[in-house]
Amino acid sequence: MKRRQAVSRENTEFIRLSVDEVYGGHVRSEEDDPGLPMLAASIARHGLLQPIVVRQNEQRYELVCGARRLRAFKMLGKQYIDAHLFRGDAVEAASCFVEENRTRVVPSFLDEARLLEQAEEECALPRTLTSRLLKMGRLDEQTSQAIRNAHLTLEQAEPLLQVPQKERRLEAAAIIAERALTPRQARRLVLPEKKDMHMLTGKRRAVREALDAIHVLVEKLNAQGMCAGTRVLSQNCGLCIQIMLKTTESSEKMQEKKIESRTLKVD
Repeated sequence: MKRRQAVSRENTEFIRLSVDEVYGGHVRSEEDDPGLPMLAASIARHGLLQPIVVRQNEQRYELVCGARRLRAFKMLGKQYIDAHLFRGDAVEAASCFVEENRTRVVPSFLDEARLLEQAEEECALPRTLTSRLLKMGRLDEQTSQAIRNAHLTLEQAEPLLQVPQKERRLEAAAIIAERALTPRQARRLVLPEKKDMHMLTGKRRAVREALDAIHVLVEKLNAQGMCAGTRVLSQNCGLCIQIMLKTTESSEKMQEKKIESRTLKVD
């Protein structure tokens, strides 16, 4: 295989270059790119679907578009990369870079979720992200359309999964969009419903702990030779728990002496 191959088609020329021949250009920041490993995995699985764009400068090639694709190729240890040869000057190359990036339409995460239902096993996305997208894809159509219309991000829309009623989901989606809530604020918006459940669980736990404490007290009384027991009475909106101590004052008559009474309100 030649180090450089060129194929002309009408006014378009595609060439195969060594990655070492491509330099500089309008590259993006070298900061951490969490999506780069995913792009590299996709290229390894499916190949380079869109060639990079370069401009010839003497014996080397200046990168115009495709910095992340080039970095992914280097990450994979590949030696050659397909490129589209741009024949304009530096000003036109800069314009090409801006236009390609500003006019790109990113698909909705809901559209990605629908496609993942068919291609989950073949996708190079992390399993955690795939799981999150698939969960969003199971939302009802009316809620999905509301999310699209409001242009909510995945992070903004995920809290809606915590709302069981469709009407409340639609209301929450409208509030998130109208107030431009952050993902954290969106989670707080739907939190009260879950918080109510936690409060109810907390009350039940408190009653159980109180009953356990009373049972311990009754056991201590019985250990001292007393005949102790408990009695639970309904009282208004709560329960009245009584500890009863039985004493024998005659062989034929038993009297009950109430030694403690505690009322616990349970909604």
